[in-house]
Amino acid sequence: MSLYSPYKLLTSTSYFYMPKKIVFEVNSALKLSNELKLLGVEKGSEVFLVLDPALKNLEHTIKTIKGLEEGGYVIDVYTDVEYEPSIECLKRAVDYVRRGRHRVVIGIGGGSTLDIAKVSAAAKDNPDKDVEEFIGMDKIPKRVTPTITLPTTAGTAAEVSRYTVFTKGVGKVGINGYNVMADIAVVDPVFTYTLPPKVTAGTGLDALSHAVEGIISLDATPLSDALGFIAVELVFKYLRRAYYRGSDVEARYFMSLAATSAGAPLNIARVVLGHSISQTFGPQYKIHHGTACGMTLPYIMEFYLPAIPEKIAAIAKAAGVDTYGLSIQEAAEEAVRITWKLLEDLNIPLSLRDIGISKAELETLTKRTIKEWPRPNSPIELTEERVLKVYEAMYEGKLMKVKIY
Repeated sequence: MSLYSPYKLLTSTSYFYMPKKIVFEVNSALKLSNELKLLGVEKGSEVFLVLDPALKNLEHTIKTIKGLEEGGYVIDVYTDVEYEPSIECLKRAVDYVRRGRHRVVIGIGGGSTLDIAKVSAAAKDNPDKDVEEFIGMDKIPKRVTPTITLPTTAGTAAEVSRYTVFTKGVGKVGINGYNVMADIAVVDPVFTYTLPPKVTAGTGLDALSHAVEGIISLDATPLSDALGFIAVELVFKYLRRAYYRGSDVEARYFMSLAATSAGAPLNIARVVLGHSISQTFGPQYKIHHGTACGMTLPYIMEFYLPAIPEKIAAIAKAAGVDTYGLSIQEAAEEAVRITWKLLEDLNIPLSLRDIGISKAELETLTKRTIKEWPRPNSPIELTEERVLKVYEAMYEGKLMKVKIY
């Protein structure tokens, strides 16, 4: 069973976007000063440290900052960080870093914190530009300030991605491209040990969405899929364990690995309809990004099943389904079912009605989805009629055709 068109692989251009270096190790945050030396940052240099304020008094954070100071660096801790930050929040950080004499930018936190750190570094090197001029893909002319990202959740892949997301009004905008990618990602699973169950579930489902949507994408390659299928396998093996027993260090370790691995399909293949829908209703109704992505996942897997049944069936196999003796169609339907079951086990809402969205709003949400988040990499063309059917199924909390046992 071939998952790829040889003709497309021969005639298309593929890019592999990842940081120059990824350090994955328990307690790797305590060795940050070594990474600064390798980047050529001299002792005595000032570090702009963008930090999630909720982590300020965490023992591992204190040890990390102490290690940097003992390495000879001056740490300027910046904590004006919002959850799912607004453009205004970003502008405050940019104004601050542009006034300073920082030699390097480090972000420690979830996706929101890392996004602010990445754009702040780039904006510092383009002082004549307003931040909103960067909205879009590759709108940042240059970046020379070294940037290091340390994720404290297991899901967003912000540590390795070329994307950032900020709220503007009721929607979201992206500042994306090569010049917002970190130079070094330091992934230390210890930071995730204290994540509460709800955040563990939401960020873990964000990782799964990156992997699955990247696999579904028309821009998927054997390289992006290789890491995408690894992420799928790890999420299905370890997310429940991390959710129900946060002190399970093995589960935390492999969920961090899943999240970083899923950054490859996100960067290379990009996401499809699931993120388009979640980024439309999520900000408007104050739903955690990963939770919103998780809510859409079984619905969009069913949506794409007729066009790419082999791909959806392969997701089932990666997720641990015994597909021996099943047809491709049967295996693909199992992929949808086990994703639905995962959401149930993680106590994720499965209908839009449950989060306060009225049926009358579905057409407006559909129009916004197609206008604001078009996906030319989608295997099925996104028309209003097709996307509205997905919204209607999500509203009712019932899949269109696949039966849940």
